[in-house]
Amino acid sequence: MTDRAVTHEMTDVAALYALGALSQHEARAFERHLEEGCAECSAELESFAKTVRALAFSAPDEQPPARVRAELLARLDKPDSEQSEAAMKNRESNEVVSILASDGEWQESQNGILFKRLYIDKTTGIATSLVRMPPGSALPIHQHLGVEQFYVLEGDCTVAGQNLVPGDYHRAETGTIHETTYTVDGTLLLLIAPERFEVLDAR
Repeated sequence: MTDRAVTHEMTDVAALYALGALSQHEARAFERHLEEGCAECSAELESFAKTVRALAFSAPDEQPPARVRAELLARLDKPDSEQSEAAMKNRESNEVVSILASDGEWQESQNGILFKRLYIDKTTGIATSLVRMPPGSALPIHQHLGVEQFYVLEGDCTVAGQNLVPGDYHRAETGTIHETTYTVDGTLLLLIAPERFEVLDAR
């Protein structure tokens, strides 16, 4: 592909970036391209951004129906105690559970690696957790006692020789041995896997 074709392709990406239509991985790649100093793409992005802002203000004002306004005002007038009670009932129900970012406790396993347990299926033993690995940390060699899945939310993670970045997904089948699972700059993962895994001796 010629330099002209690459430049044209990247200017097309600028329009999608301005519209927020890129995936997180694609957006990061375009941002790195801008950081390299591409003046043409920077100018295209600014032009598209102005157009998007203009579109946002071009829609005509609409008045909400009187019923919606009345329901909103009634909800705002409800005492805080009633709202807190309703939220507590939802939390106590097994049917509806919301865990805020500030909720839960981080527990350290080894090498400064932290786990926050979100949910455990008592029937299958499958746990949903957040895993935060500090820069330069690694998991020991381990074997999975069931299917493991994780999704990279932040940073970088190298597993089985594959470098993963935000937006990337990984799955390991039952019995799989992970000899290399580490991060260079630190990472945050959403992990869905059996609550236990077997740590193996280093080879």
